[in-house]
Formats: sequence, structure tokens, C-alpha cells
Amino acid sequence: MSFKKLILLVLPLVLSTFLMAQSKNDTQLWLGVSVKKKLYKGFVGTFQYRARKTDNISTFKGSYYYFTLEKKLNKTFTIETNYRLAVIDNSLYHRYALGIEAQVKANHNKLIFRPMVQYQKQASSNDIETSYNSKTYFRPRLMWKNDFISKLEFYAYLEPFYKIDNNINVNWWQNSIGFKYDLSKNVKLNPYFIWQPDFTHKSPATNYILGFDLEFNFK
Repeated sequence: MSFKKLILLVLPLVLSTFLMAQSKNDTQLWLGVSVKKKLYKGFVGTFQYRARKTDNISTFKGSYYYFTLEKKLNKTFTIETNYRLAVIDNSLYHRYALGIEAQVKANHNKLIFRPMVQYQKQASSNDIETSYNSKTYFRPRLMWKNDFISKLEFYAYLEPFYKIDNNINVNWWQNSIGFKYDLSKNVKLNPYFIWQPDFTHKSPATNYILGFDLEFNFK
């Protein structure tokens, strides 16, 4: 696939983001880079840095550092642990998570279910993945992937956020669509769009997020 065609695929995501943004809503831009490396005895480690711009992409709102360790148990199941350090307005926020992933394949399609529990003692009002009312969340994510086109993998997922330490209920909902394009053997470009609706009508805004990640994968 040519770079021109790739731009034509990304452009509708950009336009839809700005068209959907309204006065009480927020359009955000997330930019990230990650490095994945196979480690000892089947473990895989990933480091990711991500910067966020909020307030309709006018304000820099934090740097986020992700450290992930995962191990494939068999063809179906993978266990994953994750630590995230958020640096927002000169404050530090530590988040921890543990999950297990199950996947089934059919031709060029994958269906992946990943339940995860996350804990964060301190909360940032800017981050829907945390809350002042709850420290612990259960995040069951359902994802579909398709790699029918050479060098291109499409994906979409749905992910509710259940707060589980204070009146168990769905507190947030996150939906995403995107694709990964092979720039070279070990490098992928991942443009995506995330819709975080005002599900409970308690948040100040619905978020429309346009993101770009550059991924390096070393075996």
C-alpha cells in the first residue's frame, strides 16, 4: 500500500474528530512511541511513551510512561502486567494493572477478550481511566483484528470500565478503531480514533481522541 493511500485512510479519522467536537466536548491528540523486545524464557517487555494534548488540542496535558510485561501461556492465553507513570502538571500518578488475554483465530480474523483489573490510588481529573470515587477498575475489553490486506492490520475494540470498590457499576466506556501499517520489518505506524462518551452523564465532556503511535518490535 502506498503512503498516499495511507493518508487517505487517516484523513477521515481527522475530519470526523473535528466535526464531532462540540462546545461541551473535548478533542484530544495522543502521540506515542513504543519499543517491544523478547526477553528471557518467553517473556516480552514493552516500553511506551505517550504525550497528550487536550482542550481541543490546545493544551499539553501530561507525559505517560508505560511498562508492560507479558508471557504467552499457550496458543490461546497470554498473561499481562502493566505499570503506568503519569506526569501531569508536575504531579506523579502511579497505576498498576494485571490481565489475561484469550484469543481465537479464523482465517484473517482474530477475536480477543482481555479482562483486566487496574489500581491507582491517586486520580487525575483529566484521565477517564481513573476516578476520585474509585481506586480499582475492572476493564473487560473485546477486540477484533483483521490482516487480510498485506502490511495492514485493522482493529476495533469496546471496553467498559467497571468501578469495583465503590458500588459496582459501569463508570466509563471506551471505543476505538484504527489500523497498523508496516513501515518496515520491525516498525509499524498505528493511527487510531477513540470515542469516550459521557456514559453516566457525570463527566464534564465526551472525548474524541485522535492518536498516532510509532511501534518498534525487536525479536
